[in-house]
Amino acid sequence: MKLTAFIYFHVPELDDDIIIIEESDDAINTFGFHTEPIFCCNFDKVGAMAVTGGQDDRAVVWDTNVDQQAKFIITGHKDSVIAADFNHDSTLVASADMDGVVQVWNVGSGTKEWDFETTEITWITWHPSTNLLFAGTIDGNCWKWSVPDGVTCEVFPTHGVASSCGRLLENGSKCVVGYQDGTVKLWDADNPSPIGILNEHKQGVLCLASSPDGTLIASGAEDGTVKLIRSSNFKVLHTWNVADDSAIESIGFFRSHPLIAVGTSQGDLNIYDLSTYTLRASTNLGDSIVKLVCSDSSPFVYIACGSNVECYDGRSCEVLNKWFCHDDRILDLAFSPNQEKFITVSDDKTCKLFLTNPPD
Repeated sequence: MKLTAFIYFHVPELDDDIIIIEESDDAINTFGFHTEPIFCCNFDKVGAMAVTGGQDDRAVVWDTNVDQQAKFIITGHKDSVIAADFNHDSTLVASADMDGVVQVWNVGSGTKEWDFETTEITWITWHPSTNLLFAGTIDGNCWKWSVPDGVTCEVFPTHGVASSCGRLLENGSKCVVGYQDGTVKLWDADNPSPIGILNEHKQGVLCLASSPDGTLIASGAEDGTVKLIRSSNFKVLHTWNVADDSAIESIGFFRSHPLIAVGTSQGDLNIYDLSTYTLRASTNLGDSIVKLVCSDSSPFVYIACGSNVECYDGRSCEVLNKWFCHDDRILDLAFSPNQEKFITVSDDKTCKLFLTNPPD
């Protein structure tokens, strides 16, 4: 609940009382080492540390248990840091910028272990169990590096358009990549040749998600459509025409229920039943949905929208909780592995930490 303080004081010249309302957010910690808007955030694998990257050309690794405590600052970037994340055992942290600089730092020592330069980076992701780092670029090439030894350096070649998003499936054996021309490709993570190619979106792919067991993939695009894809044969099972006038910004599968959540740039939240492909529930949040995260243990979905985070019941789209977060719009949202806390970053140059406090 947002806390509000009322301060009263008398102004003799006006012969009246003035009331100033000071509002505070719901954060348990606020981190303010960035000097410009912050674009990305992630937790380590136990939730003790977080990493953020921003327009000030640096990334910061935080101790989430201590207020205003930066463990170390990642320097050496040449442009805005748009992606940052920890490896599978939290011993390494990677960051990437819009000038194409990728760095990997040792979390224990706070020193750089490896770097690489390519064209503008659009996304990065770690392999779930080994020190393999994957990245997509504005020229459409996707890279795979073994770090910090550098023994492996492979390119998943472009077809001439930018790679806009990418993710590994849960076991790390396959990588699905979205492109700005609406193409979706499935790659063997060990082989730089595509397993499957789909060209069914009419505009650029903005987001990807995969089901907890890795059997389903969902892609969302600027054309307002979502494709549900079977990963084994890379065939489209269903297309949801979500909106004609808005883009698909975020997608998430529920672990506890056969449902999928879809968020749009016009603030629409749609929940679809995966067994019937029908619309289960919907609502509009009144502002663009930046990111949604589905609970691992319940039918709840957490949504960053505007400057706040809201929790909805995926079965009914009933709002269950709301956290007042920032003075400006949220740009990214990340949950700890146990989902007991989350962080947000914003145009207001701060990173904030919150307790999830699930609804009763």
